[in-house]
Amino acid sequence: MVWCTLVAVAPALLSAQDLTCDRGDVEVTSLRFAGNLAFSSASLGEGIVTTPSSWARRNLKGFGTRRCLDRPQFALDALRLVRFYRNHGYVAATVDTSVVPTGDGRVAIEFRVHEGAPVLISELLIEGLDALEHREQLLEGLATARGAPFDKYAMEESRDSLSRRLRNTGYPDAEVFVGYDTHVAAHTATVRFTVQAGRQARLGPVRIVVTPHEGRPRGLNDAAVGRVAGFGDGDLYSEERLERAKRALYQTEAYDQVSVRTDTLSVRADSSRIGVTVDLAEGFMRTARGGVGYGTLDCFRATGDVTQYNFLGGAARLDLRARLSKIGISAPLDGAASLCPQARADPYSHDLNYYVGASASRSAVFREFAPSVTLYSERRSEYNAFLRTTPIGSTVAFARALGRVTQAFGYSVEFGRTEAQPALLCAVFNACEEADRQAFGREHRLAVANVAFARETGDSPVNPTRGSALRVELRTAGTHTASDKSLQFNKLLFDGAIYRPVQPGVVLAARIRIGAVVGPSFSFTHAALYVPPQERLFAGGPTTVRGFPQNELGPAVYIASAYDTVRANGTPGGNLSNPNDTVFFRARADAPGERTVPTGGNAMIVANIEARFRSPVLPDLLQWTAFTDVGDVWNRGTAGANLGFSAMRWTPGVGVRIRTIIGFIRVDVAYNSYARPAGAAYFDTPVSVGGALLCVSPGNSLRVRSGASGQPSQAAGSCPGSFVPPSSLAFVRRLTPSISIGQAF
Repeated sequence: MVWCTLVAVAPALLSAQDLTCDRGDVEVTSLRFAGNLAFSSASLGEGIVTTPSSWARRNLKGFGTRRCLDRPQFALDALRLVRFYRNHGYVAATVDTSVVPTGDGRVAIEFRVHEGAPVLISELLIEGLDALEHREQLLEGLATARGAPFDKYAMEESRDSLSRRLRNTGYPDAEVFVGYDTHVAAHTATVRFTVQAGRQARLGPVRIVVTPHEGRPRGLNDAAVGRVAGFGDGDLYSEERLERAKRALYQTEAYDQVSVRTDTLSVRADSSRIGVTVDLAEGFMRTARGGVGYGTLDCFRATGDVTQYNFLGGAARLDLRARLSKIGISAPLDGAASLCPQARADPYSHDLNYYVGASASRSAVFREFAPSVTLYSERRSEYNAFLRTTPIGSTVAFARALGRVTQAFGYSVEFGRTEAQPALLCAVFNACEEADRQAFGREHRLAVANVAFARETGDSPVNPTRGSALRVELRTAGTHTASDKSLQFNKLLFDGAIYRPVQPGVVLAARIRIGAVVGPSFSFTHAALYVPPQERLFAGGPTTVRGFPQNELGPAVYIASAYDTVRANGTPGGNLSNPNDTVFFRARADAPGERTVPTGGNAMIVANIEARFRSPVLPDLLQWTAFTDVGDVWNRGTAGANLGFSAMRWTPGVGVRIRTIIGFIRVDVAYNSYARPAGAAYFDTPVSVGGALLCVSPGNSLRVRSGASGQPSQAAGSCPGSFVPPSSLAFVRRLTPSISIGQAF
């Protein structure tokens, strides 16, 4: 509030100044305030014209905006600061200035403030409220208080607050007047608020005028409109309620125009009623839309939505949604695998991913929270990680949008199963036997409660140049949510981004993402690792750390394409059928075609910083980017899994964005100097020869014998994470390209 009021001292003057530099001007390289105890330097700096060169200019030299000293405005800045202090009650405040040369054509500016003692409010009088029942509620939390500084801005804020509270509690004609007497010598003041509340009024009659869409019957009747608006005849007059009604009617998306106005001109002087007219222009009551697209991980995809805005004849909304992905590589819609080489390498892309759902929602019913109920069936996969199939699921949610802030509470129950690579199940969940892996693949009841908060202040949803974004989500499942006993976890996700212009055509963007999954006891114990594969944390790819392929940052296991049979002394060979011959299987490091299986983790941190440059060539079409991504995924609670600065993976890169009608097409290339992580290695034998999962990590001591069926049988035990896949030292082989749609964050 402080800096806003300071800017308001002379808004016309401040907005009209030009601090660009001409020949002979001196650059302002530093601006500081001294002696200011009551107000921060940032709040004082917001209300004056003199401004230093940008941070990038001062620290990176060749970049950023150069700003110079406007001497006439510099002199006026001291007066602005004095006026600011005096309006805040510091009537004896004075301001001195100094200009110190710091080099060729550069100066440092300092404002030295002598605040003095403030004038304090010794007596606060409120007149005209004694006859009102809710006097205490009207006065609660006002900015002006006895013993506080004699602040004219706070007094104006209190006057506005009191007037607004009266108009929201039935007094449409309420007025509040402010008077004061100051005693400068004694540093005291008397402040008086005089209230003229007027007559208390109620709403009525309420008139609803609806214009149907051309050529169509009216969609919503008066009763439905009234339920959405939330007021009726006889309700106490409230400006806030009328504004809330207008917002609620717009949020139904059933109307192209909404007007809620009071008929004040027709009210008689002795009347305690105020008529209200709700004027609505209906849009289409039913809409449908569809789309097709392409993604490197999804191959071809299609979506379709149908929305009914007057479901069951009321103000409820019904949304029918359908999505398909993996089109072109998944039966029965395959046949274009050559167009999707990256998706083709994913073992879970051979199953068509789908979502079919029906969602019923209505306008806000309690504190502006809008309820919704969804029934759905889906199959979805995560690249190289898992396949989740949910024949039936349901969600109940309450969401509230207040300007740029969104709050949501939800509860979902689904019956489904998760398929993961046998190597992942063995390495992470110790399910190395076929019977154990089948247990993981059975359908279980997963019940999750979640709370989410989001705040968006960016100036564009697709290409922000200033502002910020904050998202926080907490998910929990366990016996307290009626989830299956084998599916218990607590998950926290935090995602924050900030966008700042550093000079014309250049935007600096930064983002941090943090995630953690713990067990039901909220601790990183061994039991905490037993969370569903779909709830584990993954990173790597076009939207996280771009130097790594999708999901391949962090722990991994490997599927070897070949192995050697060795004896206990390390020599090649050995006879599985000879009980006197101790034989091991060891992966061959030079064998081509080993496959990486990311296991994810229970802790994650990802940070990104990038500079976005408007292209000097085709500036309306192209945008260039230089970035650095850093992060790691790990399993807390396991030996050696500790986060340190040296464990973080840094991958710099460059990219180009091409503006299209569907958004930015983004092409990035990142450099990865790191060797691939060591991990357990397995050989997945074909089902036709037993389907056993054999540990082939170098140095493993799991003896292999010939089983009763003649197939290899390996001794029980943990598979060591000793396999180190080969890494190329060639510069080109260390580059990771990616193509996607939209900004990375």
